[in-house]
This record gives sequence, C-alpha cells and structure tokens, in this order.
Amino acid sequence: MLEIISALQEMSQTLKEEFNRLDGTQGDGDLGVTVELVTKAIHEAASEASDVQSWMKQSGVLVRKQAPSTMGVLLSFALSAAAKSLVDKDVTSLNTWIDVQLAMIEEIKKRGGANLGDRTVLDAFIPASEAFRAAVGAGSTVQAALQRATKSALNGAEATKNLVPKTGRASWVGERAIGEMDGGAWLCYKVYDTIYRIF
Repeated sequence: MLEIISALQEMSQTLKEEFNRLDGTQGDGDLGVTVELVTKAIHEAASEASDVQSWMKQSGVLVRKQAPSTMGVLLSFALSAAAKSLVDKDVTSLNTWIDVQLAMIEEIKKRGGANLGDRTVLDAFIPASEAFRAAVGAGSTVQAALQRATKSALNGAEATKNLVPKTGRASWVGERAIGEMDGGAWLCYKVYDTIYRIF
C-alpha cells in the first residue's frame, strides 16, 4: 500500500501544473495543489493506520482538513464511504475492491450532485469501475482488471473534451470548456494508471 501511495505522491508533484491548467479552464485552477495536499494527507494517514479500513477512514478525516477545496471535500467523503463499505478491516478480494469503487462513486454522486455525462471525475471513474468489475467477473487477474479499468478511464477522460459542464461553478463556463479535458476526469485516469503500473 505504501508503494502505491508514494507513487501517487510522485504523480501529483509531476503533474501539478497540468492539473492546475486543466482546472483553470472551468474552475479556480487549483486542482494540482489539491491533489498534492490529498496525497500528502493519505500518506500521513497510512503511517498512523493498522489496516486498510482505518487508513481510508483516517484519510477521509485528514483530506477534509488539509485539502478543503471542492475536489478535496468530495474525495474526503468518498474515502470515508469506502472505509464504511469494508466488511473486513483489510481488502481480501478483488470483489472487495469493486465494492470500494462503487461506494466512492455513489458518495461523489450524492455529495456533488453529478452523474455520467456531466463532465466531472465521474466520467472517468464510472467506466473504469465498470470495466474493472467486468474483468473480475470474467476471471481476470488484478493486473488485467486494472489495465482494462485504466483504458476505460482514459477513454472517459478524453470524451470530456466534447462535454459541457453541468454542475457547480464549472457550469458557468458552458461551451467555452469544450476542447479541453475535465481535470477531475484526467486525475481519475492518472490514479488508475499509477496503480496499474505498480502491479
């Protein structure tokens, strides 16, 4: 787990300016700053946690405190929901990871009021989760499932270039956002890609 978190931290630092730029087309331009703060918080939580469930729970608390932007708050609630979805304290199967992804998606929908097609992180997260679940259902290995999820997240992120923002402050931008990817969707792809490369 620490290897994945460290890789996510490195990714956040490398792509900080790119995330800020993408976010600037429809928001405050601080997504890169938020991502860096989020990965720092989940790394701190990992050093204090004894299992995956407590790590996710503590991550939710720390992210809310240390990255209080729109994306930070959404991710904090999503991490807390993921912790609650775990029956056991540790992730014991690929099906458990399916439940974790679904719990996070449903919480983001609930808190953000968005869905597929609204040009948000969900446009990459939902197809990635569905691809992961389909791969696991077909008997794929974790590497193969992550590969399919990563490809679906990328396709979803790229598709946001043709979508008009429909929620939050981004909706004010309207068609001016067309041509650039949604920063949150691109972030989702990079998270899956980073995890896939570890495996």
